[in-house]
Amino acid sequence: MKKKPGPKSSSDKAGEVRKASAAKPSHGDQEYHLRTRPGEIARYVVEVGDPGRAEMIANTLFDKTSEPRYFGDHRGLKCYTGFSTIGGGLGVMPISVVTTHMGGPNTGIVTPEAVRCGARIIIRVGSCGGLWPQVEVGDSAICTGAVRLDGASSDWAPIEYPAIADYRVVSALVNAAEALKLPYHVGIGATTGCFNEGQARPEFFTDEKGYIPPRLQQRHDELLKRGVLFYSMEEASLFTWCSGHGGFLAGAVDAIFCNRTKPDSKFEAKGEENAARIAIRALQILFTYFGVDGDPFSHHRPAFPSFEKWK
Repeated sequence: MKKKPGPKSSSDKAGEVRKASAAKPSHGDQEYHLRTRPGEIARYVVEVGDPGRAEMIANTLFDKTSEPRYFGDHRGLKCYTGFSTIGGGLGVMPISVVTTHMGGPNTGIVTPEAVRCGARIIIRVGSCGGLWPQVEVGDSAICTGAVRLDGASSDWAPIEYPAIADYRVVSALVNAAEALKLPYHVGIGATTGCFNEGQARPEFFTDEKGYIPPRLQQRHDELLKRGVLFYSMEEASLFTWCSGHGGFLAGAVDAIFCNRTKPDSKFEAKGEENAARIAIRALQILFTYFGVDGDPFSHHRPAFPSFEKWK
């Protein structure tokens, strides 16, 4: 894609170049991994693990009136910045989609770089495995908080520190799903560091019948008993980092690819665009509340927008 000037952050400092050091790696005036500069990431951000999902969101759901600015794919970390017009004459929102790849450690690398380049309100759009009997493949799961089985978040806060989504982001996501009339569920996720045994999937390398370590099977059974909605690999890391590093607003909505309570449930990559549509509508709701700067720390805000406005 041809590069176009992207939205600039109000905190940009002309000519400022962060000096690289072992403590603060960089690539000249760019972030070391994302290869982005301050002001090149919008305040309102969708984070995804799959670079193909980032491309789909930018090309399908950003405004068509101007081509999204593409920041390349160093290490496959595709980033786009564009615009999203809010209906009813409520404005045009600068928005970015940023790729993290899979898992908590990658989320913990990319999110700080995105924040340094402008991000303030972040919604993850990912995929998950459902743990409620009633969920259907292709539904969306809106996360209120996450069980911290990821490992990465323990580097940022003690295990007793809760990994919770910002209540305003959760409210906006629910209102968005209702307004779009898309199927969704709201609940707690379990963020694991492993896609297979960590989510009680059997391994067949050492046992042709399939082996799950008993401690992990027991943990899986308890999560089911305690009403956990889904398995994924990023939410706890994102929530803990954002709340523990200055109170940046974060939330998540995932497409449900399978139902783990049904042995014959198919695994299908379905519902990604619906989850992304919910996330972008939620960011629009938040934009009408926090404004173009996406400042979650101002004490002079009108009442939070009601659902009625978004029907």
